[in-house]
Amino acid sequence: MLIRLRSRDGLERIQLEDGASVTAFMLAIQQQLGVPLEQQRISRDPALLTAKDGAGISLLNDYREAPLQSLGVTHGDLLFLLYDMERQVAPAYKPGPLDSNRPFGSKVTMADIIAKQRRVERQDKATVEGVSFDRAAANAFQQYCNSALAFSIKRGGICYGTVGEDNIVRVEFVFEPPQQGSQDELLLERGTPQEAQADFLAGVLGLQKVGWVFCQANKERDWIVSSGELQAMAAMQDEMGPKSVTVLVTWDANDHGGNVHFEAFQCSEQAVQLYKDGWFVPESEPSGISKMRNPKEPNVEQAVIVASKDADSVDNDWFLCACAILDHTGPLLSSFPVENRLIPQSASSLRDHLRKHSSLPYSSRLADLHLLLWLAGQPNLDQADMLAIVEAVREKAELMEGYKVIIDSIAGV
Repeated sequence: MLIRLRSRDGLERIQLEDGASVTAFMLAIQQQLGVPLEQQRISRDPALLTAKDGAGISLLNDYREAPLQSLGVTHGDLLFLLYDMERQVAPAYKPGPLDSNRPFGSKVTMADIIAKQRRVERQDKATVEGVSFDRAAANAFQQYCNSALAFSIKRGGICYGTVGEDNIVRVEFVFEPPQQGSQDELLLERGTPQEAQADFLAGVLGLQKVGWVFCQANKERDWIVSSGELQAMAAMQDEMGPKSVTVLVTWDANDHGGNVHFEAFQCSEQAVQLYKDGWFVPESEPSGISKMRNPKEPNVEQAVIVASKDADSVDNDWFLCACAILDHTGPLLSSFPVENRLIPQSASSLRDHLRKHSSLPYSSRLADLHLLLWLAGQPNLDQADMLAIVEAVREKAELMEGYKVIIDSIAGV
């Protein structure tokens, strides 16, 4: 049973076995509160605490062998304890998360409670009408994920393209930065000089970052994206703007083997804001549920309201907005080997590419951003040279003879 014990220092509680005697009670006080037996004076009379020395007050100490229940003491009763030593007693009441910075005596209103929670709403539709992926670029990405990696690990890339007046995102080029992938994790090395060079070259061609693409490893799951993937999507959307998208590539197994499947999504605008504000709890294991925590009120257990119910987590699907997925034939080639893959790019790659497209005008043969990005890393060409080459590609103009000689020399033709 539990006995409440009031002393001059505060209110405390003692846990006892049912049927405990006064002696057992006193020993428990000594063990749990640190008050020696010889200092304890215990009574049911509150006058004990105001008397000078407890004289004239009926004490339970006089009935040490008697069970507490025989003296009328039952579970939850309040007794009084007097002693001479100095002690510090922890407050019996501990402020809850809703009491922080609240003046004494003020009331907790429903508005106070709601202010510490975030109502999570579904977004009706994406901010773009759809995503159209250049066929050659899409094929180059999925073929590597399928043939080289067998969808055994995750792989990702940054999408460059345009957003048209029809509000459709058109992906023309995928830059694959250095990265580390596993079945559950994907770490892209961002902000590298190579990525800055890709930004420059794509910009000359009138392209900008419009999102990213990644493939999931071929493992059983019962969700579309994990919490970690959702947070990565929100980070990309925060970086690249509200019109940026995520393209998800998966392996769809069937009786005939399987097919590669492309899907396009955006995060809801609220998901992006929740990510920026630090509401997502990092996941320990991949899951289709995101744990949520109010970063300003971390002790609030159910920090969100979902479908009019208090909750501590949100189904990731709640944050997703599906986009129509289309394809098109863009203005660029995608036959040059892609950067940062297992097989490196080389001068022989350039030679094979130029021969393969020998029927095209020279500037059109160079209309492959993977090739241009590799050329930009060659010591024979500086930024000004690359600007002139890419402008000729953009305008489909005749390339200066000097640049042809340099490029042919690099290729060994």
